Amino acid sequence: MLIRSPERGGLPTYEAADIVYLRDKLERGFDRAIYVLGADHHGLRSWYEVIARMLGYDPDRVEVILYQLVHLVRGGEQTRMSKRRGDVVFLDEFMEEVGVDAARWYLVSRGPDQTIEVDVDLARERSEKNPVYYVQYAHARIAGILRNAGTTKASPELQGELTDEERDLVKRLADFPLVAAEATHRRAPHAIPTYAIRLADDFHRFYHNQRVLGSETESFRLALIEATRGVIARSLDLIGVVAPDRM
Repeated sequence: MLIRSPERGGLPTYEAADIVYLRDKLERGFDRAIYVLGADHHGLRSWYEVIARMLGYDPDRVEVILYQLVHLVRGGEQTRMSKRRGDVVFLDEFMEEVGVDAARWYLVSRGPDQTIEVDVDLARERSEKNPVYYVQYAHARIAGILRNAGTTKASPELQGELTDEERDLVKRLADFPLVAAEATHRRAPHAIPTYAIRLADDFHRFYHNQRVLGSETESFRLALIEATRGVIARSLDLIGVVAPDRM
């Protein structure tokens, strides 16, 4: 049924809207139509393929990604939600409670086959326990170091050997293009926050053990952390999270 009976308003059904929307996307020249749905809508996968065939398109141009449900934890206990009882948390309410950055981070930090569990108290916490704060703080800390560097110029030239911490940081930075490419190819945006945490780990370890300003290799280390800041900023930008210069 595509149009409801006059007794029920005579309006198009969801199925009718799906047909028109899919045709519109493919006629606009997109190679692929990607639908991101909750796992409870798994039955729609075959429906979208049927629509594509009906419209004369290759059903392989339709891709359905099913995400598991989101569970919110408050005070150590899972919040029970039910559409039938009206116990729901809307996205705008969630963003208002934890902030836009934290909401985006946590919702994209798990793969589609994993249940997304968000500890609301942790998401609001301004500490290194909160992963989004931890990564943002790494960016802000680097920005602060670069401000304090004054007129000292960064240079990738290094006289001597890399320290272990420098080597780890360089290797991690070199991984970024491949991580970003694979995240795109595999429809795996959760790879980006995972990478960002590891990069922040490497930076914090480096900064804890190696002096930057006033060191014999100050120019090189400034170049290294400047590159690190750029990759952290790009990683956060890819998932719609702000990279602050001050916190």
